[in-house]
Amino acid sequence: MTRFPSALPWLALAALLRAQAPFPTAPAPSPVPVLKEYPATPAGRLLREIHDHAEVVARVEQLCDTIGPRLTGSEQLRRAQAWAMGELTRFGAANVHEEAYDFGLAWTRGTDSARLLTHNGIRFRVDQQAWTPATGGPVRGELILVDARNLEELQPFKGQLKGKILLRTNPDDKRPPLARRGADFATYQAEQAAMNQLLKDEGALAALTMSARKNGLGFAAGGAGHDPKKAGLPAAYVPQEPYKMLLRLLARKEPVKLELSLGGAFSKAPVQAFNVVGELKGTEKPDEVVILGAHLDSWDLGTGATDNATGSAIVLEALRAFQATGLKPKRTIRFVLFSGEEQGLLGSRAYVEAHRAELDAIQAVLIHDMGTGMVKGFTLQGREDCRGRMAQAIAPLNDLGVKDLSLRVMGSTDHAPFDRAGVPAFAAIQDPADYFLGTHHSQMDFPDHLIPDQLVQGAQAMAITAWELAEMPVRLPHGMNLRPPVAAVNPQGPR
Repeated sequence: MTRFPSALPWLALAALLRAQAPFPTAPAPSPVPVLKEYPATPAGRLLREIHDHAEVVARVEQLCDTIGPRLTGSEQLRRAQAWAMGELTRFGAANVHEEAYDFGLAWTRGTDSARLLTHNGIRFRVDQQAWTPATGGPVRGELILVDARNLEELQPFKGQLKGKILLRTNPDDKRPPLARRGADFATYQAEQAAMNQLLKDEGALAALTMSARKNGLGFAAGGAGHDPKKAGLPAAYVPQEPYKMLLRLLARKEPVKLELSLGGAFSKAPVQAFNVVGELKGTEKPDEVVILGAHLDSWDLGTGATDNATGSAIVLEALRAFQATGLKPKRTIRFVLFSGEEQGLLGSRAYVEAHRAELDAIQAVLIHDMGTGMVKGFTLQGREDCRGRMAQAIAPLNDLGVKDLSLRVMGSTDHAPFDRAGVPAFAAIQDPADYFLGTHHSQMDFPDHLIPDQLVQGAQAMAITAWELAEMPVRLPHGMNLRPPVAAVNPQGPR
């Protein structure tokens, strides 16, 4: 740090500070193409209406600033759902309603803190993993690195963990990833639960994981489940810089002792969760449906702006544009705001189960869930058989940069349960903006990071693709599609 003489004038100091290198920032966003004219078609009318009168930014700000974070099972999410139903009704949706499913116990964040009792005595940020138990006040214990990735790798640590606070991330691990051929999410969850139980049985006090975000940012994600008896250890994320400091201290082979307090609480009784649904009835084929969706729930370190108030606001903006233009689709367009996405796609999975008899009537599912960045196309989930018709659907958007129809298989967002059931279901491919560098699951997820013109372009892309699919004279092919395992990607990172 530069030292300044006490007599240095304030104006000179300010000028010197301005001359310093700026903080690292995300790359400049891609420019949104500008259309010189709008065609005299329904797509052209929608493009103009959304460009000239979009309310999507204001709607994100209202949702985030007034209601705030929306953890599934919370009263704030219930307020957001009531607000969304009011918006759907205001914009002329029919059959506006909620669909309930059993969720389990709700969870509320408390006060979290950590400080070293040895070495430099520093205090640093910790963020409790949701649906893990509280510490019940401050606990004190020595640190130990436990970088086991499965039950087999955990066995050598037995007998060493009593009274210890565990570091569960080894950023220097050079081992190849574990092979998980054929392992589904339920199998993975079962193994994680078994590992948590072993750590608990061994008498460990708590577990700390390194945040997935740099530059001092925390990270929010869930724990082992919604039953506190099966929730394992109290657990938290630590920003990368203090976490790596703890690893350096351990590397010196000296005892490192930490005081940790995690204050989260489970509800006393199970709660239900809800999806919000409304629709624009089709004029010729009302029983065939295009679903336009996003998830309304969020994590709770920020206000859930880019994950996923942006997607929710775009769904509502599409309906507003249909109403403003007076356009009536041949097929029904159904607007669905899911919940429980952040806890494992619970809302969309519940929707698929509740509507299993109607899945064949779904023309397609379109999901927006990657923040403020402009839409560049859609993942086809390996479905080459859908490429031609999806190319027709996005053709009016090509000049807006919507051209990409990748065969990638994207998981971890609400199209996935539909896709696994054989329904054509596609997530938007978006410019990342600063989603993965900062806002995603962190305390930075506020509306300050919106890029208005990109968000408006995203609303145009989703509304017009839904319209074209609803108007298309032919159906998209249904059925399970065999994909090469190497095609699978998870752009969302850990949930």
